[in-house]
Amino acid sequence: MGIIEGGYNSVAILVAIRHFQASDTAKSLIAGGSAVGFLLAPTILIIVGRTSVVVSQICAIFMIGTAAGLFLAANIEHVWVYTFSLVSTGILVAQVPSLMVHVYARNYSEGERGRQISGNLMISAAIGACTSLSVGQLLDQNLLLYQKVLTGMATACLFAAWLHLRIPSEPLRSKRQASLFQDLKFAFGDRLFGWMLGGWMLMGVGNLITIPLRIEYVANPDFGINASNTTILVLTFILPAITRVLSAPIWAFCFDRFNLAIVRISINLCFLIGLFAYFQSTNIIWLGLSSALIGWATGGGTLAWTLWVTKVAPPGRESSYMSVHSFFTGIRGVPAPFVGYWILTSLGPKQVAWVSALFIGISSLIFLRLASDSRLKSPQ
Repeated sequence: MGIIEGGYNSVAILVAIRHFQASDTAKSLIAGGSAVGFLLAPTILIIVGRTSVVVSQICAIFMIGTAAGLFLAANIEHVWVYTFSLVSTGILVAQVPSLMVHVYARNYSEGERGRQISGNLMISAAIGACTSLSVGQLLDQNLLLYQKVLTGMATACLFAAWLHLRIPSEPLRSKRQASLFQDLKFAFGDRLFGWMLGGWMLMGVGNLITIPLRIEYVANPDFGINASNTTILVLTFILPAITRVLSAPIWAFCFDRFNLAIVRISINLCFLIGLFAYFQSTNIIWLGLSSALIGWATGGGTLAWTLWVTKVAPPGRESSYMSVHSFFTGIRGVPAPFVGYWILTSLGPKQVAWVSALFIGISSLIFLRLASDSRLKSPQ
């Protein structure tokens, strides 16, 4: 997954900008592919729950489909084939987290999940950083080498599918979930869950509108930086990946031991400072420091995004809660790149920073209000 993530983040938007000269619409679609997948997660979870296929096999099927989409993007050089192939891969790979949370809940106890999963995230981020650096150097030599990069990613997907088949798991067997509406009722029937989703929604908007713009800001000469491909990937992926690795065990310790709301607020503040500073500067050193802080926050954000429902959901409902969480991630993720590009092109990068800070700040106030709930406190 580190190779796949590192390769995707290195190639997808950068090649769309510099090789295809893609429109803002195409770039926004590429950035929003996984968000569409999250929107579909509750429906797909219901379908999976009505089968007797074990979760790891379903994940393997999605990874094989992802490989097919990457092979297509690598071999047909047309901007819209490239765009929709990458959108389809984003949709498929986005189904895996909602399913894997079922595996985590069954195999790890509550007090050890953060520590166990942080090891996986550290490996993924470290390999992703190495992959991204290699890809940047290749693209600086010849941008058309992106085709070989995509082919390599597709191969990694096939190997990941084989590895998924070796992970112990069970069928989901969620027969009680008869419709998307029944899953979404959790957001309204469980008051804490609903407020948590609201806080996550605002935080997500503040972060997601910036994700493709971090590349656009340093790659597009209109904004005065126009960095090399390698420099772009160092700033937007490699530095954040390094600090993400370094922060993962610290955030894992906090997740297992401290109040979830306070941990989430701490992550929010790191995002807020890093993102605000990033879009206020054109200095490479300051951009690097800002990216490092964003990566530090991402280490906690990824862990919390993956596991927080295990603290809130009743036993046996983890995947249902996760699918609703994923659905709302999609709700905010689909329009976010379009909104972000509109703010960047119409108002400028400094306004992107202010809008992001506003959403993250309000999110933090919501989590502060929820901190007294017993479900969010550390296990005794």
